[in-house]
Amino acid sequence: MSDYESILVTSPVPGVAQVTLNRPGAANALSPGLFNELAAALKDIEKDDEIGCWILTGAPRLDGRPWFSAGADLKGFATRSPGDIDPSRVINDIDDSLKPSIAAIDGLCTTGGLELVLACDMRVAAHTAQFCDWHLSRLGAGIGAWGAATRLARLVGTPKATELLLTGDQIDGAEAARIGLANRVVDSSDLLASAVALAATIASKRSEGVRLTMEFLNQQSMLSKHEALRLAERISSVMRIDRRFPDMMQRVYERDKE
Repeated sequence: MSDYESILVTSPVPGVAQVTLNRPGAANALSPGLFNELAAALKDIEKDDEIGCWILTGAPRLDGRPWFSAGADLKGFATRSPGDIDPSRVINDIDDSLKPSIAAIDGLCTTGGLELVLACDMRVAAHTAQFCDWHLSRLGAGIGAWGAATRLARLVGTPKATELLLTGDQIDGAEAARIGLANRVVDSSDLLASAVALAATIASKRSEGVRLTMEFLNQQSMLSKHEALRLAERISSVMRIDRRFPDMMQRVYERDKE
């Protein structure tokens, strides 16, 4: 894997890549340089057929406290170069990718950091994780240029997103799981092991099937229920699943008669 200054890219188990935000002295703030490196790492992950799933997490603070990210590095963006990549493009690429992503979150995850994990396909949170959004209090509007309001409302529902965006209240991992912001909540000591196990399970599946499932899920969210059902029927027909499934059920019926 390539060497970077603001992120670490490793492979904890075969088939799984792990990207760690690695600016512990700056609370893992998201700088233009970090986004440039993240874009390059994602490009490598996307084209590597051996990687079936990847994890995004944050390095602990210098004092050892668990941490995901304090959000955008505002000073860094004030002096960004014309050649720096647009963060929205990187975050949208994560969201649009057909290679599954899992955010593993402990400690503070706020504002731009929250926007980053909202773009991931799944989120595993530690009980000690702290989720919040401070766009309104810090920037004057609780919308977010990188998708905060849009993705949060779709994930947890508009009423709950409204509460979180307008108050800036922090919620822990258990509450995040309860409202659907996190897929599961685990002890801090088990966070990475849990995320890696989940990623390894996904990576063990046929890549073509995973990509097809991801594409269907992306498409169906923009369709009516009837349109989504028709799309599923057409995909099944093309794959001849509709022929194999009745045969399988017949074998089950015959076995039950024995």
